[in-house]
Amino acid sequence: ILAELKKQVYIEDVFVIAALGWFTVSVVRLFYNIFVKKTISKEFEDTYLYQFSMHLAQAARLALLVYGIDCMGITLKTVGFRIAPNMSATAAKIIYSTWFARRIQIFKRNLIQKALSKNAEKTGQATALNHILNGIIAACLALFVLDVLSVEMGLALTSVVAVGSTATLVFSLGSKDIAAKVVNGLALALSDKMYEGDYVEFCDGMSGTILKMGWLETKIRCPNELTVSISNTKLANRNIYNVSRCQKSQVKQTLRFRYEDADKLPKVLEDIKAEVRSSCPAAITDGTRAFRAHWRDFRDDYLEVVVD
Repeated sequence: ILAELKKQVYIEDVFVIAALGWFTVSVVRLFYNIFVKKTISKEFEDTYLYQFSMHLAQAARLALLVYGIDCMGITLKTVGFRIAPNMSATAAKIIYSTWFARRIQIFKRNLIQKALSKNAEKTGQATALNHILNGIIAACLALFVLDVLSVEMGLALTSVVAVGSTATLVFSLGSKDIAAKVVNGLALALSDKMYEGDYVEFCDGMSGTILKMGWLETKIRCPNELTVSISNTKLANRNIYNVSRCQKSQVKQTLRFRYEDADKLPKVLEDIKAEVRSSCPAAITDGTRAFRAHWRDFRDDYLEVVVD
């Protein structure tokens, strides 16, 4: 086995690839801090140079992984196992295409976040768009992988077609509820009823902060710190009160006064309203909202005054 590995594997290449994978970022960072940072007031992680070196290091690590798969194939072939002739090339295509698809997802997400920084009101639509694009990228990757397996290794889909009718029936029955959850999740995101991070209340008394709006379910953190997962189908049929969307709030305070101070109350109530106006300029006092300080009720041992 060792003799066969020495014939087909160049150890110098392995060392070079390993060095690129684990030392590229550190070396480039050192070069940047010594020669470049003096003229550019940016941290290394905020530069395109960091992005380039990081991607180069990741590609080198993946190349080393492909080298390992190649060595495994050589070993198996040497001991007598029958393996596909293009196993290493196929593994390289699948690994690099998966990595490339992941980088596209990250780049797409950063573009969406940059666009949201200019228009935060479109968070719901951006979330839905992000999910849709992720699904498209994943579907394209799956089709590419199937094509590679079929062309490079001769793994045709005849076995899948042979049981196609049964698989279609099982998939149809099993995916009906999943499809409904996905559609309702997209509808929720597009409707702008709520965003991740919003505090919402439901008509059944449940309330909490939206942690994550996924394809199938939405996670909510309740005030008692418990996390609840609700399917998007059930969530779509609920009345949702988005407290985070409220631009105004009502403050109501109940005060108690002694009966012997009843003759002073008219002056005290006017002073209370004057104090609220001066200390809270944002208070709505134009008559379109409640702004009252009034005597509400008689109690056994006190007078009840409400400031609203």
